[in-house]
Amino acid sequence: MKFFIAAPFGNYLKFNSRSNIIPVTGTWTLKYRGGFIYRMWKIASTMRFDQKNNGWINKLGLPNPGIRIGLKKTKPNEILSIAAIDNNDFIDLANLIPANQSVEINLSCPNLDDKEPISWASLDRFTSHQNERNYCIAKISPETTIDQLSYLIDQLGFKQIHCCNTLPVSTGGLSGKALIPYVENLIKLIRQNWGNSIEIIAGGGVSRSSHVNNYINLGANYISLGTVCFRPWKIKNLIDIESL
Repeated sequence: MKFFIAAPFGNYLKFNSRSNIIPVTGTWTLKYRGGFIYRMWKIASTMRFDQKNNGWINKLGLPNPGIRIGLKKTKPNEILSIAAIDNNDFIDLANLIPANQSVEINLSCPNLDDKEPISWASLDRFTSHQNERNYCIAKISPETTIDQLSYLIDQLGFKQIHCCNTLPVSTGGLSGKALIPYVENLIKLIRQNWGNSIEIIAGGGVSRSSHVNNYINLGANYISLGTVCFRPWKIKNLIDIESL
């Protein structure tokens, strides 16, 4: 059983001694959007637990020093999480990222200052190198439709889908247990329409082994750990495959 340490936690939690753990670094954008101090300020000033929705809300907006720094900080066996701010960014990112570097393409960030949706048309520049990459993942919104999935899978050729990113709410992006029904529905939707031809990474509200088993039983291939990383001492019980 492989576990992904979701970005941004994968920048810091590596578990180098565990072969079943894959850190996802980033999320990296084409250009500079703030350094470490700015990231910490955004976390401290925007992140809070929402009792009503039983999840964490943030409004970070992808602070990061840019893809060139990201490439230096990401090891070959790690996954590089990337996102576009403007429509041409995916083209430029594809030109900068080595063809054998595993990537996770963040297609849903609700905290980008009301930016217009980015075109996905150029994403085939990444999927065309899937045979060279261990992972070429589309990380999707909890609200992704079957038509959008069909475009990603049938038209662009993605074979690995991460269900899912944070849920857009009025005050930012919601993560945690509130995502569980969205993840469950997306897993079912993919399995019903594409069978076992797609590898699914399931993440959202995973904090104990029963959550892992639930996603796996529904059809997930891998598990992504996100907000549980705020309490890293709980992770060992999750990544110990003997206990699952």
